[in-house]
Amino acid sequence: MKQYNGYLNIYKEKGMTSHDVVFKARKILQTKKIGHTGTLDPDAEGVLVLCIGRATKMVEYITDHEKVYEAEVVLGIETDTCDTSGTVINQKPDRGITRADFEKALVQFCGTISQTPPIYSAIRVNGKKLYHYARNGEQVDIPSRLVEISAITLLEFNEQTQRGKILVACSKGTYMRSLCRDIAIALGTCGCMGSLIRHKVGEFMIDEALKLSEIEEKMTDDQLDAHIYPLAYSLDKYKRITATEAGRKYLINGNKLYQWNVVEPFDDFKPAEIIRLYDDEKLVGMGKFYCIEDENYVKPSKLL
Repeated sequence: MKQYNGYLNIYKEKGMTSHDVVFKARKILQTKKIGHTGTLDPDAEGVLVLCIGRATKMVEYITDHEKVYEAEVVLGIETDTCDTSGTVINQKPDRGITRADFEKALVQFCGTISQTPPIYSAIRVNGKKLYHYARNGEQVDIPSRLVEISAITLLEFNEQTQRGKILVACSKGTYMRSLCRDIAIALGTCGCMGSLIRHKVGEFMIDEALKLSEIEEKMTDDQLDAHIYPLAYSLDKYKRITATEAGRKYLINGNKLYQWNVVEPFDDFKPAEIIRLYDDEKLVGMGKFYCIEDENYVKPSKLL
């Protein structure tokens, strides 16, 4: 059986968990070395990037990419999960919110914002995932955190149903359910998220995503190679260094790299910056730049 090393752009369909996708992909590709780069809720659909083989070491770097979502905001209904799959805990009568009202409210959500994740989430507080507190009926203080919304646009708004669709480009860790809830609060009502589609993760686009059934067909026809993205794909946001001939043995052994044994100058690097590591034109891993007491070096943190 052929062994793959790279990324698969999967279209996750509704009704499946992200774990379901990984489980089925492992059976199709007949390998255990598969991970995903950011959970999508069962009712959500869209891009789910799978890391296969050596690419499993790159999960954290792909997860760090900006994401683009299309989310439905449902006004007048609050649920315990912050989406329409949950139990309704509050309702407010139609407040006659207009499209103009909605667009005006969105302005405050562009840029760096503070967001409180929903209690039905996998974030850990005091060593326990939040959804465990929720299921056990336990009270817990959920810490807020800063996230980045680089763009938010109203695609449509139905004033009769009080439902709108927004397109959001955001940083990792942004919860669309929390965003929909907070938009409703800013409009003076309550609300939750309806449908959710992830359009993009870094350079992985929804138009190029394949359903699991299509992956299975291409495996049968031995045509999957054309859909496996290489290990270096979508990592251009990180600067790179290339080991010299003398530095190559240091790199492949995971030793520190200094200016004398790499090609590119260190001048543009910032302390703690993540760097791509290359042997000639081959990506061999990721590292981090350190500047400690006038000693500058890159230390490999993940080797492929």
